[in-house]
Amino acid sequence: MGFSGTNRHWFIIGAEFPVGQCLAKLANELALPYTSRRLDSRDQLTLPMGMSAAPMAIIATSGEEAENSGHIAEWIEVLIEQDIPIVLLSSAKVFKYNEVGSLEEDEMTGDERLIALENQVRKQLRHLIVRVNQPFSFLSGDFAVQLLAQARSQDCLTLDNLIRIAPTPADDIAQVLHALLQQISCDESLWGTYHYCSVESTTAYGFAEVLLAEARQYEDLAHVALEELDDDDCTPSETILDSKLIKHTFGIKPKPWRQALSRLIRRYYRADEKSDA
Repeated sequence: MGFSGTNRHWFIIGAEFPVGQCLAKLANELALPYTSRRLDSRDQLTLPMGMSAAPMAIIATSGEEAENSGHIAEWIEVLIEQDIPIVLLSSAKVFKYNEVGSLEEDEMTGDERLIALENQVRKQLRHLIVRVNQPFSFLSGDFAVQLLAQARSQDCLTLDNLIRIAPTPADDIAQVLHALLQQISCDESLWGTYHYCSVESTTAYGFAEVLLAEARQYEDLAHVALEELDDDDCTPSETILDSKLIKHTFGIKPKPWRQALSRLIRRYYRADEKSDA
């Protein structure tokens, strides 16, 4: 019998992180069986009583932080021992900065922790590695939340307007993971490494312009000015990923981040209103 990623019981590891939260929400909406695990949890991966579906694990945060990397490595070891298929969220930081982007098969010369985690996951035959660019969600202290916090406390934000970034919403990433698992049930040769990021690149300055324009509909940020960081002070830090393979293999088309930012800002301020009620 072929693999079915959407009929399996999902163990969402790192469920406290934004992509994990979005995956749990999606699983609830689609009535998919799942269990959440914190990244630092060491609870056994046992199926609920009466559950006949086989397990699979989705590690829903990358190992960019040293503390997270250690927890992820321990989880991968457990999952391989139990022969549980693994989906690993990784990052463009496996590559050194390259402004024209990198393909899945390009040599990895970036963050050694991320590279080591990817190579560890590849010991499990059934694995998916999905590298993403700059996830944002307004569910935690990601760079979008940090920008908004700075705007509330400062009269001027000085931001890089040279280096390109590809901000990618966490709920889009969750949808992409679900779509990959749906299609792998048809062809197990599709296991492997893929890239996903938003279709339109920008800069930190350009992202902040749009974010402030959206946020000013909900709170008074008229006093906040934006200035461009001197080019000599701009530090390249992340490649913009080439998403051709995921599009050609699965028909998954990258989405623009601007509409997602508008949607997530509305959700963020409505949540604030409810918490103040």
